[in-house]
Amino acid sequence: MKQSVLSVLLVAALAACVGQAQAQLTVDVYYAHLCPDSVRWVQNQLLTLNPTLLNSITLDFIPFGKAQSINNGASFTCQHGPAECEGNRVQSCILNLLPTQQAKVNYVGCQMDFAADPRGWECAFRSGVNLNTAEACVEGQLGTQLQLEAERRTHAISPAWIPTIVFNGVFDQTLQDRAQDGFASVICELTGVTGPGC
Repeated sequence: MKQSVLSVLLVAALAACVGQAQAQLTVDVYYAHLCPDSVRWVQNQLLTLNPTLLNSITLDFIPFGKAQSINNGASFTCQHGPAECEGNRVQSCILNLLPTQQAKVNYVGCQMDFAADPRGWECAFRSGVNLNTAEACVEGQLGTQLQLEAERRTHAISPAWIPTIVFNGVFDQTLQDRAQDGFASVICELTGVTGPGC
């Protein structure tokens, strides 16, 4: 009996270690609110991931693209115009309020769609966040701080292409290129996950 309990505990500990090892892959998604390539990547790569693969990574979304801050965030200019700057800010605030990775994926999947409300509030409503809190973020200092942090992180990797996908905090052009149309296979390779979706 004692040996059986020890065996069960050992198997549980090993399973936990394997699960932790797989979950340690971080994926940073650098994208822009109105960028057609970002929309296509979200729809064709992110949203098509098998749930097992999605659960084997830790995602972070950085909505900034090729934007630039002016006077330390007094305003921003964006590749696709002022509506993209507003949308990046809305997305930063909503993502900051969402408690789980799945909620963030659902929100980004809703917003990064060619048919989505370009201002971003319909998907914010669907996400379940408190819209008053979200609006206060968008219109206040927190929204500026979130976009300045997105800018800092984006400039740290100097992306030539949006969206840019970074694995474990290190930009790798080969993985970036492969992730544009083979995101699932890159995850499978880097996590060691096998089976459905790989």
